[in-house]
Order: sequence, then structure tokens, then C-alpha cells
Amino acid sequence: MSSGFFITGFLGGDGMIRKTAESDIPMIEQLMRSEPGFWNENWPNDVLKKAIRAADSLSFVWEEKGIISGFACAHDLGFRGYLSELIVSKAARGKSIGSQLLERIEQELKSRGCPVLISDVWKTAAPFYLKLGWRPPDVILLAKRL
Repeated sequence: MSSGFFITGFLGGDGMIRKTAESDIPMIEQLMRSEPGFWNENWPNDVLKKAIRAADSLSFVWEEKGIISGFACAHDLGFRGYLSELIVSKAARGKSIGSQLLERIEQELKSRGCPVLISDVWKTAAPFYLKLGWRPPDVILLAKRL
């Protein structure tokens, strides 16, 4: 029996949220490449493997009938959680997959005593997060190319 969280009756289908396995990496990469601007061709070949390992059990996929159509990855920094990735396939959007993946991560972080979850998100995705109760913090995001 899988250790996943089953959701049945999901808009006519059966889907499952489960922890990410290294064997999921090819499908996750394909999913990320399907969204223009999401995948960075300069990333090292093992970038997803490193991200999943660093997530320390805070990486989940949405799987239905052997197809991964959602992926979320977060990191527990102790004083806050950081959502590094959330993507849902275009065909599966509007079916609550993203919000259910986020809810699973939030539950895991709460159980660890983590008080807040942060993320940097695409401007076009901001309405999705705002609808789920996320708010902009009183800080700015800065970046430096290395």
C-alpha cells in the first residue's frame, strides 16, 4: 500500500498526493519544461534530485493513473518554510491540485512547529496564492547572479 494521500471522486477521477521519489524526476522535468520560462536550461542535470533531497520529505507530487500532473517542493528552515516549486500541468489546472499540494506542505510544516511559509512566485500566479490567504510580506526580493 502506498503512503500517499488518496483523493477520490476528484472531478470524475482518482488522484493521489504522495511523497516524491527519485523515479519521478523525468516526469517532473517534463512537467516543468511544459511551462514556458519555468525550466532553466543552465540548471545542472541533477538539480531536481538535489532539490528533492534537500526538501527532507517536503516534496510531493499529484499522480493520477501513472501521470504526474502536479509537483510541490518546500524546505523547512526552522524559523520559516520556503516553497521553492509549485507547478500543475495546464490540462489539470482549475481542479484544486495546486491548493491541495500546498495544503499538504502547510500541514507538514505546522506539524514541525514552523510558523510561516514564504515563496517567490510569478506575478501571474499571485492571484492564486492571494485567494488561499497568502499576503505580501513587508520585504522586497533581491537577487544576485553568481
